[in-house]
Amino acid sequence: MFGAVAVIAAFLAACSGSPAAPSSSSDSTTEQVEGRATEPSASKGTPSGGKFTATLTNMSDARSYHAALLLPDGRVFVAGGRAKGVSEWPVVHSHTELYDPVTGQWTSSGDMKSERQAPAAALLPDGRVLVAGGTDTSIDPYKTAEIWDPETGQWSAAASMKIHKEIPLAVVLKDGRVLVAGGKDKTFRSLALVEAYDPAANTWTELAPMSVGRSLHTLTLLADGRVLAVGGGKLDGPWLDSAEVYDPVANTWTPTGQLSKAHALHTATLLADGRVLIVGGAGKLKTAEIWDPETNSWTPAGEMQNARLEHVATLLADGRVLVVGGVGDVRVAELYDPATDTWSVSGSMADPRYRFTATALKDGTVLIVGGQSIEKVLHTSEIFTP
Repeated sequence: MFGAVAVIAAFLAACSGSPAAPSSSSDSTTEQVEGRATEPSASKGTPSGGKFTATLTNMSDARSYHAALLLPDGRVFVAGGRAKGVSEWPVVHSHTELYDPVTGQWTSSGDMKSERQAPAAALLPDGRVLVAGGTDTSIDPYKTAEIWDPETGQWSAAASMKIHKEIPLAVVLKDGRVLVAGGKDKTFRSLALVEAYDPAANTWTELAPMSVGRSLHTLTLLADGRVLAVGGGKLDGPWLDSAEVYDPVANTWTPTGQLSKAHALHTATLLADGRVLIVGGAGKLKTAEIWDPETNSWTPAGEMQNARLEHVATLLADGRVLVVGGVGDVRVAELYDPATDTWSVSGSMADPRYRFTATALKDGTVLIVGGQSIEKVLHTSEIFTP
């Protein structure tokens, strides 16, 4: 994603008001692709409650492409990311910050050994945090990994992955290993490579590869311990309309069948009933679809009021899904209710954002952090209250 800043800027500008590039399965435009699926009616324009309020303090650093995780004690860990530099190259952070929802304050913690943007990040079973890969200020990808200890606030080196990776994704398997899949290598090639980190042994092991190289995709840990990988593709297309499921016991990937649309830069959310909601993506899609692990099938899930990519989706305590932000001046949030299969609009953020994070807190609120606005990288944060 970070290989050429000028290319990214041109792509995002095009996405803000232009038709999508072709999907992986055809040379059709976005409108033609959308014609392939029928969707249930959506409930648009009906406010459903919810409001955004600014946190008491802001982060010390403006950040986009950062990592954010909820810690066992309820605080939110934020590390790395990028901000605009004085030239065309970004400033990439090694700095770590913590948000305490009890005090509403941000505080600093230790610095990573390397500055990183868009690394894979995972909360280990013992409460420590693993970050791996990502890129530095020179847009060179890492294969190194490091671990943050919440007891000391300090970082230590971990074993390195097999190869350098930018924009990899990670999920923690039920046996405590961290699965890292996809991303791009030094030549900007999308990777099918899958590795697992064992925190007890401090080792990486190569697992069965995905059927296709994926970057700008999603990884979702399912209720039964399997992992769903969806979509991906290049910034300007083609994008993928395929998905597959990893079984860590058998060490195999199995296809789920074709999605109704190609998705990249989308979101995937595990619903309370075990299904997975896919929302938006490259081409600024308004549509959503759901995968059911019981039937291994995809069904449409309505249409949002706003087209979105590089947005964030978060499962709320009541089972609804909060979808917020995205490329362009998108302040308004939307909520998907899986019980009624409907969408409704909600409150609006103070700042439009993309390339940000949203973390569900233990009290049922959601912390929105940083990101890129139309003109600058943000150091602000907001709380969504349903």
